[in-house]
Amino acid sequence: MGSWRAPATQETVYAKGATPAGEVVLTRGPGDRSRPEAAAESWEDWTLSLEGEPRVRLRGLGAPGYLSRKLLGRGIDGTWDGRACQVRVASAAARSKRSVDIAGGPVDVRFRLSGLSIQLLQGDECHGVRSAGRWDLSTPTDGAALGACLFEWAEMDYFLRMPGLRLL
Repeated sequence: MGSWRAPATQETVYAKGATPAGEVVLTRGPGDRSRPEAAAESWEDWTLSLEGEPRVRLRGLGAPGYLSRKLLGRGIDGTWDGRACQVRVASAAARSKRSVDIAGGPVDVRFRLSGLSIQLLQGDECHGVRSAGRWDLSTPTDGAALGACLFEWAEMDYFLRMPGLRLL
């Protein structure tokens, strides 16, 4: 197993998570690095599998940390159950303008601040709440389980924090 924050040099399993919908596994591997910026930023391909079945594939993501945040800020394209999806994030001083969205194909997962917690929404329905660093997935759909794991492993909570406080 490679170092969590180091760019992936070969395809390997980096994380596993037990969810109410089943075990989610993250596999990271080197992405297409034929373009100069892709090579410089060490783009990676991420695959999330649920119960052994590959469900989410993201291209052009980076190792967790600075690289991942930089690339997520531009937006990431991928597939969810073989259909196109996009990961988009927004960070702003105004709390209501901060968001993490995974949309397209069969999925519509959004993460929003709610008091001191983070809500995982599918459509208009809340499927999970993260409070004190722990997820409570009230409705264990595949989308909620995969979305929560991706949110944690890509450290997307960074985008929901107040920009000034992230510098401390």
